[in-house]
Amino acid sequence: MDEKEKIIHFVTGNLYKFQVAEKALEGTGIVLVQEKLDTPEIQSIDVEKISSYSAKWAAEKIGKPVTVTDAGYYIETLNGFPGPFIKYINQWLTSEDLINLMVGKTNRKVVVRDSLSYCEPGKDPVTFMGETFGIISPHPVKTNKPGTTSINEIFIPEGYDVVETEISKEEMIEFWSKSDPWKKLTDFINK
Repeated sequence: MDEKEKIIHFVTGNLYKFQVAEKALEGTGIVLVQEKLDTPEIQSIDVEKISSYSAKWAAEKIGKPVTVTDAGYYIETLNGFPGPFIKYINQWLTSEDLINLMVGKTNRKVVVRDSLSYCEPGKDPVTFMGETFGIISPHPVKTNKPGTTSINEIFIPEGYDVVETEISKEEMIEFWSKSDPWKKLTDFINK
């Protein structure tokens, strides 16, 4: 490892999220180590508060610099539902259930708010935010792709005309890796 490389422990059990992060940080001098650690997740509708709290907790727990991400899918016509509760919604509701919530609604816009918090032991976390836009499909598209969730079956990212499940994993890793929070973290670490 190069002396100038900075090691950060990315706290996630999600391999896909880790692959996105690795892609985002290629060539930056930042090396990620995946840290599978269950962090307490405070109840909040603010993804920034959630990732910040978890990062502070994780940095103190493992005694190393960490990063924690959280994302929320804020569907405009549903007053921002499900927001940061997407993990639970994916467990409880099918993509059909989510589409049924939108019956009779014409606004299909959704904002994905990404929050990335970086924290070193004994310090306060620094959080970087970003937004990705898209729409909700009028109908779900189910595939046999591993790791597919209800939201993936109905979310059409901006610049596409198909739902996320119809886009290759490699292309989606590339898409999500261009997220602003990863760029902001790189600038912060390398300043």
